[in-house]
Amino acid sequence: MIDRAIIVAICLAGAAAPALGEAVALRGARIMTADKAGTIENGTVLIDRGRIVSVGANVRVPSGASIVDVTGKTITPGFIATDSVIGMVEISGGADAAESSSRTPGITAGYDVQYAINPLSTTIPVARKGGVTRAIVMPNPGADGATFAGQAAILSLRDGVTADILPQVGAVWDMRAGAYGRGATFVQFRADIADVRRFAREPAAFTEGELVSREWSRADLEALVPIIKGEKPIAVRVDKASDILTLINVFAAEKLDLVLVGAAEGWIVAAEIARAGVPVAIDPSDNLPGDFDEIGATSDNAAKLHAAGVRLIIRGGSSAHDAGKVRYFAGMAIARGVPAEVALASVTATPAEIWGAADLGSIAAGKQADLAIWSGDPFEPATELSALYIGGAAQPLTSRQDALAARYIPAAAGKKQQE
Repeated sequence: MIDRAIIVAICLAGAAAPALGEAVALRGARIMTADKAGTIENGTVLIDRGRIVSVGANVRVPSGASIVDVTGKTITPGFIATDSVIGMVEISGGADAAESSSRTPGITAGYDVQYAINPLSTTIPVARKGGVTRAIVMPNPGADGATFAGQAAILSLRDGVTADILPQVGAVWDMRAGAYGRGATFVQFRADIADVRRFAREPAAFTEGELVSREWSRADLEALVPIIKGEKPIAVRVDKASDILTLINVFAAEKLDLVLVGAAEGWIVAAEIARAGVPVAIDPSDNLPGDFDEIGATSDNAAKLHAAGVRLIIRGGSSAHDAGKVRYFAGMAIARGVPAEVALASVTATPAEIWGAADLGSIAAGKQADLAIWSGDPFEPATELSALYIGGAAQPLTSRQDALAARYIPAAAGKKQQE
């Protein structure tokens, strides 16, 4: 059961802070900072105006601050769900309740998820109940086998009718070897990058029809300019070990920032990935091959990648409703040998850093106050979320499913008793 006393106290404190300029102190918790301070026992987090002011065992609480006693609880940074379609998909199938990719071949790399996200999606409250405060929303492959899927964005899961989005944090590219063949896929990619470099130097080359690697739209070219300048990464969904090695070599030659997503066979080439300094976003439950690209899939993938020195991001299931389960996937990685502090960073600090959100992902002075308060170890399935802050504001921990249960389950129980 959710700790309602904690929720009430924190909601009152959070409501008062913006109006009165008061600080809020969360006192007495075990604090897993995902920062250089490590884990702090019996600590205090002081927040004010949506930011963390200080954290430690001996934090000075200013007079007039609201103090919330969270003794016996555990505080972590809010979790970040990577490679999610939350906000874009309600249900899959034919209900016209999903948009996760471009439906026209005219817009591929320029497809921008910020315009497809619904801040009132019923999947967002479900994710909040899992301690998720942000999501790296990434589009799926688009029309006609396009390799560039579009632009990723960081979505805040705060409650509200307007979306809080950091858009265009990187591009997404998919291995489409089945559609093109490997010999063509990488050749096409390098030709595309050459066109984008030409466009960045000579924008008139587009209007004069001199960019010929494909039938370009200006939106696609403009979306890729920050990529070729090294300002943003490309996330590549890929599983096969040989493809991973090719990507590392191609991206090094092109001087592009690479993030591997999936990497079911990553453990086979873990040393090469680590040497290249390429981060990997993986699903620890991916332990059976779905096709021949992941014939070497194993549940030890995360542990072997970590042992080789690869920076990990833990991602969960692909469904929008699975975003709130990311802590369970981190728990799977811990069970297979990934240290707990690494697993924590893999769903907090590491994705924040890789996707250019330096003020998210850890509990440290100056960071945004995205905080989850737990009844115990957040990676144990029986642990419950007591309260959640996003940007210093307390969040509701109820979903549409809760509302439906409250409405219909008592009525069903009463009807059964009458029978």
